[in-house]
Amino acid sequence: FYRGDYHIDVCINDYLDVYCPHYISPVLDERAERYILYMVNYDGYSSCDHTAKGFKRWECNRPLLPNGPLKFAEKFQLFTPFSLGFEFRPGREYYYIC
Repeated sequence: FYRGDYHIDVCINDYLDVYCPHYISPVLDERAERYILYMVNYDGYSSCDHTAKGFKRWECNRPLLPNGPLKFAEKFQLFTPFSLGFEFRPGREYYYIC
C-alpha cells in the first residue's frame, strides 16, 4: 500500500497475516528488502512518521530464510493474555506503516 487511502475492515477475533519479503533465487544480502512495521496514530500515518507515538510491531529482517517467508499474524481481540499483545476496540481505527 503506497500513497493511497487503503484500508481493511475487520471484526473482533479476525486475523491479519503479514508476509515479509522473501527471496528464493540468489540475491545479494545487501539488496534484499527488509522492513520494520509500526503501529501509529493517524498523524503518524498521514505523515509516515513512527517517532511521535508509534511503536514497533514486527521486524521483517530475514528475507533469505530457506523454508519460506517470515509471517506475522495480528489477532484483533478485546483482551490478550500476552504482555506484548495489543488489545483492540470495536469502531476504532488503527494504522500501520513501514
